[in-house]
Amino acid sequence: MWNKKAIVLFIFILIGFPIWGEPDGEEGTQHQLRWMEVEGATGYVLEIKNSSGYLVLSEKVKGTSYDLVNYTSGVYEHRVAVINKLGKVGSYSDWVKFEVVVSRVPTLSKDSVYSVSKEEKEKVFLLEGKDFIHPMKVYMVTGGKRIPAKKVVIESDSIAKATFAVDPDTDTGIYDLVLENPRNKTLTVKQRVVLSDSKERANNFAKRQERIIRKEIPEDYYETPYWSTLWRSSVLPGWGQKYIDGKDWKLYSYPAIAISAVAVYANSYNRFLAARSDYQSAVILGAVLADRADTQVLWLLNRNNAETSFNRAKSELGVIQAGAGLLGAFLIYNLVDSYFSAKRNVATYEQGFPLGSENQRVYASMVPESGISQSKLVREVGSRYQIEISSRF
Repeated sequence: MWNKKAIVLFIFILIGFPIWGEPDGEEGTQHQLRWMEVEGATGYVLEIKNSSGYLVLSEKVKGTSYDLVNYTSGVYEHRVAVINKLGKVGSYSDWVKFEVVVSRVPTLSKDSVYSVSKEEKEKVFLLEGKDFIHPMKVYMVTGGKRIPAKKVVIESDSIAKATFAVDPDTDTGIYDLVLENPRNKTLTVKQRVVLSDSKERANNFAKRQERIIRKEIPEDYYETPYWSTLWRSSVLPGWGQKYIDGKDWKLYSYPAIAISAVAVYANSYNRFLAARSDYQSAVILGAVLADRADTQVLWLLNRNNAETSFNRAKSELGVIQAGAGLLGAFLIYNLVDSYFSAKRNVATYEQGFPLGSENQRVYASMVPESGISQSKLVREVGSRYQIEISSRF
């Protein structure tokens, strides 16, 4: 019969060398528990129960390993007993916890674009999705250069927070966001981080990038900004500025100014036409009255009316010319403003910037005395240990 010391030694060996395994296939995940051989044992009894306390396994094992097929992520407990040469089962060890961690490619549930400005010392990204596991890494990537978050906190498998330090000397630009679970299970989402000089500009860029992702504006938004902005402003003053700036006030005020100018122009033109018509009528009447001697008084009054109509028409013509000049100048200004709005709002795709230092990770490579020479990714958590599993999903 095995004594307590032998059982304790046996459990120490089992805890000391947990390993992960590769997936057995697309439909299931397989990994192994392994332990060192105990001299004189003809077999072992392995029992496993889940976090709810239900026994999920009780089986005799001849070798020093057992394949656990289709075990989901979670905390389990196991205990073992040694079968001696007489076929007797010795005392069971104490229950010992272990955690199965199935590593899948993480996903994001929202098409969020994160904004960073040089006005901030650090920026926290709230990540929402699924399959977030420790130690997940988060990077900003541009031009093949990885910029790691200085801290990643996994609050649950669907919520995480990544904190980046911001260097005021960094370049502006748009960056990819990379989430990496253990075993190189990596998600890369294109153009999800925007860095600009100010919070306002960074937020504006981020909002427009979200509109690109939602296909509300074309993917070549930044590649053809001048053409896209100018033709819109030519059709409707302020429309191009709204398209590239994302601000509404020009879309409303610029057409209002143009319509007001056109209304003033039209009103003055109508008054000009009326005054010119009065003048022409007075000229014709004056020609008729001038041939009669008994209508001199009427001729003088008509002559005064003609001069008044002429002066009024001349005044309205001046207003028309000034209004046309102001309207033309405003329309030109609208196009110039749309050009500079595009120039201000084209994000530059430049090299990235250092955001803190890479988190240090310890990946232990254990070689037990039994000759197993596989790498192990092990993390102790209190009195239990984690076995990190790779899964194809």
